[in-house]
Amino acid sequence: MKQTFDVLFVADPRFEGGSSTALALELRVAARAGYRTGLMMVRGPIIGHPFPIHPEIREVLDAGLVERTDPDAEIQADLVLVHHPSILDNIMRPRPRVRTGRIIVVLHHPVKDATGRIQYELEFIQKHAAMAFGIERVDLAPVSQVVRDGLPVLLPNGARVLSENWDNLIELHRWPRRKGRSGNDTVIVGRHSRPDPKKWPDTLDEALLAWPDRLGRRTRMLGGGPYLSEKYGALPPHWEMIEFNGEAVSDFLSSLDVWVYFHSSEWVEAFGRTTLEAMATGVPVILPEHFRCLFGDNATYAELADVDQAIADLTGDPDTWQDASDRARQFAERHNEHQFEQRLQRILAECRQNGGVAEIGSGIPGPKFLPHLPDANVLFVSSNGIGMGHLVQQLAIADRLPTGLRPVFVTFSYAMKITVLSGYPTEFLPHHRNSGMDAKDWNDHLAEVLLELLLRLQPRVIMYDATAAFDGAIRAFQTYDAAFSIWVRRAMWQESHRVFLPALNAFDAVIEPGELAEELDLGPTTSQRERVLEVAPVLHIDPSSRLPRPMARQALGLSEDAIVVAMQLGGGNNYALDDLKTRIVEGLLENSEVLILDITSPIRTGVLSEKPYAERVIPIELFPAFRYSNGFDAAVSAAGYNAFHENIIGGIPTLFVPNEGIDMDLQVNRAIWAELAGCSLVLRRDLHQPKLCELLSQLLDPHARESMRRACRLFASKKNGADEIAAFVEDHARLHFTDRNPAVRQ
Repeated sequence: MKQTFDVLFVADPRFEGGSSTALALELRVAARAGYRTGLMMVRGPIIGHPFPIHPEIREVLDAGLVERTDPDAEIQADLVLVHHPSILDNIMRPRPRVRTGRIIVVLHHPVKDATGRIQYELEFIQKHAAMAFGIERVDLAPVSQVVRDGLPVLLPNGARVLSENWDNLIELHRWPRRKGRSGNDTVIVGRHSRPDPKKWPDTLDEALLAWPDRLGRRTRMLGGGPYLSEKYGALPPHWEMIEFNGEAVSDFLSSLDVWVYFHSSEWVEAFGRTTLEAMATGVPVILPEHFRCLFGDNATYAELADVDQAIADLTGDPDTWQDASDRARQFAERHNEHQFEQRLQRILAECRQNGGVAEIGSGIPGPKFLPHLPDANVLFVSSNGIGMGHLVQQLAIADRLPTGLRPVFVTFSYAMKITVLSGYPTEFLPHHRNSGMDAKDWNDHLAEVLLELLLRLQPRVIMYDATAAFDGAIRAFQTYDAAFSIWVRRAMWQESHRVFLPALNAFDAVIEPGELAEELDLGPTTSQRERVLEVAPVLHIDPSSRLPRPMARQALGLSEDAIVVAMQLGGGNNYALDDLKTRIVEGLLENSEVLILDITSPIRTGVLSEKPYAERVIPIELFPAFRYSNGFDAAVSAAGYNAFHENIIGGIPTLFVPNEGIDMDLQVNRAIWAELAGCSLVLRRDLHQPKLCELLSQLLDPHARESMRRACRLFASKKNGADEIAAFVEDHARLHFTDRNPAVRQ
């Protein structure tokens, strides 16, 4: 496969702040100008947290404005534009197959921070760029005079600095100007930034000088979080804290009268995109003096001790405020996005005069066809000796992968037929409890089998879904380090599972599906929450994809007049529920209108009861049952992750019977939460049987069921975590890596 571009952007798209915002702007502008652009995504060394792609870059990709690249694709590009030098700190792997005539590395950060510590080595940046793209000369583009002034006099051989700064730019239509203000209005002061303690003054006393408590003022902060309490302790009550992305930035800025920004003495602000956004909105800004070289006479400068008076001076007179607002907006207008289009036009003209290689690039806007990328395997490995939740969760993700990414399954679950019937290659490996092997021998065998599969399949991504992080699996994944490994683990662990916590360090990323009942999660994983990527609850079937009630009932052969109760209590392999189930069935059947849909588990073990089913009990193996759930009036269900979230988000009035076996997650806490939220009822086998009749009466009461449905609607989610995880997998299946030294230790 060959991809041909006018411009190939090379970047780590996970940065939260200005560098990603600047990249997204350039991608949009290049597309509007008609240039064919590619995005080579690189996992760099700075961001250890498994951040997803920045939302603005995701929008550009989803809109088809830029083509993804793939490590196996041959690429020709007139210009390679590398955003942020840190992604060249290490050798890029795999080596890109790129032919180009020019490389520009945009320096989004100074070479040294305020304490003099080196942030990146220009010698390595030049050398690794040359190694990756096969061209010796590398142009360096500082984003501001601050970055330019920090460059050494002597540059590495093969490196040169562009004569113009690669200024941060802004799309003015995205930043509508706020209205003027009256001198009698309450003064609203604020700031915003990504959540980084270095973006704030060193001490709380300094911060209180920048954002003091004054009568007639409000203080709003966008980008707060627990990190700030760790830095300062108890936060001032007059600070209105809004978490990062908790409010649209343009709306937030429009609410302000004055923008005040001061940061740590250890930080050097390369440009200050957030300040530019405030100025584009027409908000006067107050900054420390060292920002003058960036914003000139278009901002107000003050020492911390003088900020209070500077705010009063700006807001005390409407004409003074309006003049400052006009200067701020005019500065932003001089930094509009058309500058990038003109800059790109000049640079590409130079490239083609010097023999560009892309052989295209009319600059004429028009429809674009995004080519099919090379096929690649994704290996799904899951446990499940008791239930089938891990395998179903993986199926939800596999079903959402784009064309070209081929799921292959390895599972310990006896429910493997659900992936086989879905058309996916599947291999079954018995858990050591069912294999006749002791744990050590089984782990050795597991490592050998998985490694053989990895070498044969050469997957780009490994998806491991289990609570138990088996030693054999980890050894295989670490031996075959060409794949990006992801551990998808649920919350609600029991304390006995704490032994698996260190395995977090064995994976490239850990993803935690959303848990509605997270307030009642007392498990060990809560201590690692900041090191995982949390997504929305994962559902195999989207609620909107369920069959309408008449179609569901017709498909199941159910009378429209019956009260249909779906019963799904799991396989009963580790937690005996047969006696309780019998009592539940008898109690439900006392109502002559009830039909019980007894959904049997495909992995149930042991001897089935020889007792005949009652006339109004319909045994059925139904997967996925949720697809038909609009046809249910109520449910009796275990509180495993999948069934719990389907029933709550799907608005199914449910009597949850938690499986409280020692091998399970904390199902009982889920059930308790749902009852307290008004979404369901809870029946614990060993505590609540005396009130069984009362609970069943409530479940069959139409008013009680409607009340539960209304409560469930509060937790209906527009997002499905399966979509988020599938996108994360797609991104990492097409990545290059510079996050670590590729050297092998013998």
